[in-house]
Amino acid sequence: MDERARTEALATSYEDRLVDELADERRSRGAFYTPPALVDWILDRALGSTPATVLDPACGTGHFLVAAARRLGDVRSVHGSDLDPEAVRIARLRLQAEDPAVPVAEIEARVRVADGLTAWEGSCFDAVIGNPPFLGQLKSRTAGQRGGLGAYTDTSAAFLHRSLGLVRDGGTVALVQPLSVLGARDAGPVRAEVAATGAVEDLWVAATPVFRGTSVLACVPVVRIGAHGGPGPDDWGRRAAPSFGIPAVTLTTGGGTVGDLATCTADFRDQYYGLVPHVSDGGPGTPLITSGLIEPGACEWGRRPTRFARQRYDAPVVDVDGLRAADARLGAWAASRLVPKVLVAGQGRVIEAVVDETGAWLPSVPVLSVVPHDPADLWRVLAVLLAPPVVADAAARYVGTGLTPGSIKISARQLAALPLPLDGGAWVRGADLARAGEIAEAGRAMTEAYGIDTDDPVLDWWLARLRRT
Repeated sequence: MDERARTEALATSYEDRLVDELADERRSRGAFYTPPALVDWILDRALGSTPATVLDPACGTGHFLVAAARRLGDVRSVHGSDLDPEAVRIARLRLQAEDPAVPVAEIEARVRVADGLTAWEGSCFDAVIGNPPFLGQLKSRTAGQRGGLGAYTDTSAAFLHRSLGLVRDGGTVALVQPLSVLGARDAGPVRAEVAATGAVEDLWVAATPVFRGTSVLACVPVVRIGAHGGPGPDDWGRRAAPSFGIPAVTLTTGGGTVGDLATCTADFRDQYYGLVPHVSDGGPGTPLITSGLIEPGACEWGRRPTRFARQRYDAPVVDVDGLRAADARLGAWAASRLVPKVLVAGQGRVIEAVVDETGAWLPSVPVLSVVPHDPADLWRVLAVLLAPPVVADAAARYVGTGLTPGSIKISARQLAALPLPLDGGAWVRGADLARAGEIAEAGRAMTEAYGIDTDDPVLDWWLARLRRT
């Protein structure tokens, strides 16, 4: 076995060991090694035929570095860093095997044991490529807080943000990202910075997992620094939507939003944990509505079991008087929720929402509350949330943010931004049908309300998902 083959086998063996024997450690570091076909796809778009300098800021055992060096014909053209000393050692050995004439010290200077988010300050490259760690900032906050990013920004998105400042005008950034970067709220500042410094010129999306040992779905936005005309910060998901069978829609709207009609609110852990000692199963009390009890236009409370705080309930109720006596602040919160409203599940195959016409139910986190300024608008609000074109547009815009790519996860802010239809007559018809429990027919009317013919694929797409909820 020659030296090149030996180092390749060493890299494969090391990665196999991490996958098979050290899976928990690998997950804790967010390390998922890149399939060769994806490496080639990225290099096809990031490297031209002219000499270039390339950085992989989280290089692992050097898959991108070796492939780039082979394409460019020069191991001196590649640079890398990683926090794993053993992975860096193997990457150096692989590059040394590619060109034994290059001094070891020179390769060591270019491939470093270091944090790629800080190691290359002041440097400039023709391309930044690679597969940085996927690691939510709940586990490691420091990376996300660099550069003004929020505490919940995934480390991989922080690498994308940092890399934008390491590439010359006309150069390329192509980093593997979790699919959630396309629509997640906490990745919004990263998408905005991409739009400010360049444009997404190509996008690779995986509809199925590509990394061994994980169910994480991934994408690769190819960013050209200094370019113009790519998708805006809120439109990345729309570009990926066809990969998940989500139909494209063009909404005819009246210019207003749900936020003009109602206040949209999310509750948090204080309310969740505050309710726990006051919840019982059945008997007198106020029904507690979990996401699992909300269907499009219907509530299943008392008809099927649900879970709250890791316990199973057939009909969970809250002792509101006891809650008020124990905690005045939570009592005031409960009073603010016991009003006529629309409750929206945290996520579902469609936007799952139900009207609480008398204000008799309390929401459980992550259920969202939509309280119309005028209670007469309750059913009109529900009709908007059921509208197939609105659902498809939300599914496209926020693709990848749910537990599965087929689910739609939407925040209170995003609910408030949903557009209202232009055709008021069809809207009223849709609201009346929703009130009558004719949900499929309400969807048909609301498709027309947004200026889309009912033979458009969006209605059949919505009806198919509706039947599967």
